[in-house]
Amino acid sequence: MSVRHTEPRPDGFDDIERLLARLEPPPVPPGLGARVLAYTIRAPRREWSLGLVVALLGGLLAVLVAAASGYAAGRELVHAGALELLRLGLEERELIVAAPGDYLLALAEALPWGWLAATLLSVGAVFLAARPLGRGVQPATR
Repeated sequence: MSVRHTEPRPDGFDDIERLLARLEPPPVPPGLGARVLAYTIRAPRREWSLGLVVALLGGLLAVLVAAASGYAAGRELVHAGALELLRLGLEERELIVAAPGDYLLALAEALPWGWLAATLLSVGAVFLAARPLGRGVQPATR
């Protein structure tokens, strides 16, 4: 199978572009405009119910709490030495093999469990708050 190489033409168009330029656009189906307008008018509008507003505000509050508690958890990981313990455990695995109980006990004492739990609960609340926002939304069809 050989590929034919053609020299560029002075007008910048190749053979395929010339053929495509000769094609006529397909005709518009009759009644297409009326069907599109009828569909857009028939589409139900989403009303702002009290539940939707509460879900939006609750989700926003949960995102703010998740960000603040996540920041505090990260700050506490660094200050309590838990991040250094995790790094040490990943770099020197023989330390964990030699004394796994002591390593896990030290890690458990250094982790900021309260901040981690607050972050996890806040992220869960974001997901719960987002559930009502998706109700009644239909996927797009062609």
